[in-house]
Amino acid sequence: MKFAFCEIQYATATSPWHIRQLTDSGLKLGGGADTKALCGRKVAWDLKVEINHHHLQFNCCRQCVQAFIGEKNDRNK
Repeated sequence: MKFAFCEIQYATATSPWHIRQLTDSGLKLGGGADTKALCGRKVAWDLKVEINHHHLQFNCCRQCVQAFIGEKNDRNK
């Protein structure tokens, strides 16, 4: 499974990023995100930013982080 940071349609410079699971269509950098964020929010586009500890800690929606960590742990079982 691949995931990407993404933003809602009305994102501002201080809005938290979200995380969504990618489909076979891949990243949607210009809009048209085809899945919801892990927290359930409707998102508009993806960010070309690697998912890493720093961004999970400082830039991302807490509910998305918790869901992402849960997904990661489920895959490692």
